[in-house]
Amino acid sequence: MKNAVMTEAPDGKISWENILTSLEDGVILIDRNGKASFMNQAAETLTEISASQALHQPHTALFKKNAWLVEMVNKSRPPHQIASRGEGDLTSRRGRQVPVSLTVSPLQDRYGRPLGSVLVLRDLTHRKELEEDLKRSDRLAQLGTLAAGLAHEVKNPLGGIRGAAQLLKREVASNAALAQYADIVVREVDRVNLLIEQLLDLTRPTTLHLDPLNIHELLEEVLLLEREAVADWDVTVKKIFDPSLPPIMGDRAQLTQVFLNLIKNAFQAMNGKGRLTITTRMETDFHIREQGKKRNQFIWVDVEDDGPGIREEDLQHIFSPFFTTKNNGSGLGLAVCHRIVNEHGGLIRVESREGEGATFKVSLLVAE
Repeated sequence: MKNAVMTEAPDGKISWENILTSLEDGVILIDRNGKASFMNQAAETLTEISASQALHQPHTALFKKNAWLVEMVNKSRPPHQIASRGEGDLTSRRGRQVPVSLTVSPLQDRYGRPLGSVLVLRDLTHRKELEEDLKRSDRLAQLGTLAAGLAHEVKNPLGGIRGAAQLLKREVASNAALAQYADIVVREVDRVNLLIEQLLDLTRPTTLHLDPLNIHELLEEVLLLEREAVADWDVTVKKIFDPSLPPIMGDRAQLTQVFLNLIKNAFQAMNGKGRLTITTRMETDFHIREQGKKRNQFIWVDVEDDGPGIREEDLQHIFSPFFTTKNNGSGLGLAVCHRIVNEHGGLIRVESREGEGATFKVSLLVAE
């Protein structure tokens, strides 16, 4: 059950344990009695169960939180011995849910006698994230077409309303109450105009001015910009920066907008009291390889607050245009952040449980 070191046997052959241990997919062997007899390192990571703990444990006990997986294993055992494939959420030992694809095959000797089952688990987290990004980009493209068509039709009459309100204000200058109503009309027209511009900005393709950037310098500048806004608040900022991180490739102005929005949201979520934690780290598990180029590397920036958190039903909509949990929010800030990070070739994600704060995670490409 121990993860083997890659060594050659005296005859020059490599053992099957060496091979299975080296795979990136999780591999679990269940013996003819329905008990675990092998688990490679990738499977340990996915299930959050060590190989030594899994040894000789019934598969029904190991995967008691995953009825769909147990059912697939049972089908692979006598008398059925049916191979099957499926996708689902794997609930780990600590309750973490990971989207996986699962292939379960009956294991037989050369005479067809059953020996057990082989489980192959593949982590689909990044694939699912990229699929969601693609869907979101398609929705934004459709929204952009609609916004561009409506902008002209809406902004012209808004200009007329604004001009008429200003003229009305002059005519009723002696009546403070009526003049105040005219001011409200002008202010609300300006707010609608701003929303239209933000929507157009969200859907317009932008030209990025990419340069090697020190992510820590950029974060320090953003924190400095927000320092005055929370000067009277009882909030602390904890920085867990990895000083060994290499420069990233980014547009300084655009990324400043991203982190200014995320940090401002975090402060607002804490409502005057709490702790903001900003962590930077190197990504070791996720790479993208483009044809003819070496693998791209990423860093991550985590912006964590200890505010009230986000409801589970809201998480899937958090980056959607016009979705907001604030009373006075436009619902475009996080959508803009998502677009900017996506255009940088990175990812933006959120993790939260209601009552336990929220963490926004941003990945960015390392400069070559």
